[in-house]
Amino acid sequence: MFFFCSHASMSHRGSLPPTGPWLERLRSHRGFTFAKQRERVSAFTLVELLIATGITVAMVLMLGWMLGSLMGSASHATERVDAFRDARAALQMIERDLRNLVRNQWNPDPFTNPTPAPCTASAISTTRVTLPAAYFVLKDIYADPSTASNRNQQLYALVAAKTTASSGDVCAVGYYCQWDNQLHAYSLRRFFRDSAATLAVMQAAGSYAADSALYDLSAPDAKNDVLAAYVWNLQITLYDAAGNRYRTYPCVCDLAPTTPTGPAGPVMPPAALEISFNAMSPQAARTVMSVTAGMTDSAAAAYWMNMDANLVKPHAYEFRSRINLP
Repeated sequence: MFFFCSHASMSHRGSLPPTGPWLERLRSHRGFTFAKQRERVSAFTLVELLIATGITVAMVLMLGWMLGSLMGSASHATERVDAFRDARAALQMIERDLRNLVRNQWNPDPFTNPTPAPCTASAISTTRVTLPAAYFVLKDIYADPSTASNRNQQLYALVAAKTTASSGDVCAVGYYCQWDNQLHAYSLRRFFRDSAATLAVMQAAGSYAADSALYDLSAPDAKNDVLAAYVWNLQITLYDAAGNRYRTYPCVCDLAPTTPTGPAGPVMPPAALEISFNAMSPQAARTVMSVTAGMTDSAAAAYWMNMDANLVKPHAYEFRSRINLP
């Protein structure tokens, strides 16, 4: 019985899983081994980390390049919008000034019936009612560096614009493209003398206030403000009351008049005029200026007037407006 029981006990122990402290130590040892094995499997190697870092850096650089490109495009678009906004505002200012044009000094108006062509004399007998002056002038008062070959025209006139509490409301204004010797580029400028200064010039002139006295760009009281940068090819086309088109230049209305049919005039202002000019974005202007950097002012100004249209075509725009004069 003892042998049988011992054998059964030994047989029973062999068929059952081990128990006791020894089993706990075994399980603990196996768990530690398995955890270490799992930790080794889930870790990254140095090569994998370097590859991941390289991919991340490449993605960051690509995103930065794309962002920079987008910001550059947005900046160029903003520059173009700003440049064209200034040009459009300048055109609106010209329209506003010329709609207040002081048409002539004669009563009745000799230029309404019949309707002769602009810059020609009228045969209607009239009486002078204001101080004689050059009321409307298309003339190169500002000396362009390449005057002989340029296409920039200039416009000056007397307009009704109240600027002071007294001394009347007749002001002298003008519009012209001026060459900048530093930038090697054109800009559109507005000449202005307020009513007090204009009246003083007319009174000092005595018998006739000539265009050289009224529209003196170097006068201490004159303002010559930049309205829009990178503007060139200013053109003025005249129309009579019948709609006939004329390209008379220069043209000085009421040129040194003594009577409406005097030998020197008067010359009638047009019934309407068309103003046009070209404007470009600063981006395109920098390209042109890089080409003209080594040229003389005369050669650079001539280049602007005859530049290759394909060079600036994507960035240039022509502004045009027809203005009916009072």
